[in-house]
Amino acid sequence: MRATQRAVKRKPDWRVERAFWRTGAEFVAGVDEVGRGPLAGPVVAAAVILPRRPSGEVSRAGWIGRLRDSKQLTPAEREALAPFIAEQAIWGLGIVSAQVVDQINILQATRLAMRRAVAALPQAPDALIIDGREVVEGPITQRAEVKGDARCASVAAASIIAKVTRDRLMCALDERFPGYGLAEHKGYATPDHREALRRLGYSTIHRLSFAPVRAAVR
Repeated sequence: MRATQRAVKRKPDWRVERAFWRTGAEFVAGVDEVGRGPLAGPVVAAAVILPRRPSGEVSRAGWIGRLRDSKQLTPAEREALAPFIAEQAIWGLGIVSAQVVDQINILQATRLAMRRAVAALPQAPDALIIDGREVVEGPITQRAEVKGDARCASVAAASIIAKVTRDRLMCALDERFPGYGLAEHKGYATPDHREALRRLGYSTIHRLSFAPVRAAVR
């Protein structure tokens, strides 16, 4: 395949979910987070329990068959899938502010966001599949899956919900904190964002514990 050709989007499967189902774990939640790297805004995690038998007019071959790691999808594709996940899946969100990130560090903030997402599920999960190498404190059976958002359908769904939620939050914050370009770069350390920090200084949603923020405003 030529380097100029678009990479094929990996399709996540159900192998990990099925392994849990065979043990009697009926409600298996995928967990993922977004927002570790940005200089501004919250960390957002989502936990999603996908329906084993999707209902409605759109079948498993429809919206569930289109699930991918959120990073492999365009904003429009994520926005198109999010309503199906929200309507037919069981899901919860965990959000941790920039101020808390500064207080407890980004690793602990990520873990806290995941715990909050799992706690927010209206149905208690029997098992968790967590993207990466993290664990969620507590007695729930769980499995950490490296690149889980590309490999596991429920984790892919969680990655989409987390990404869409955070992107919307950053667009709303752009209206409250104009001049930084938050709607465009979503708080990441782009050259335009760094320049805005040097010009405007930091805001209350910037992570002061992150070196680029401190360096930009000296």
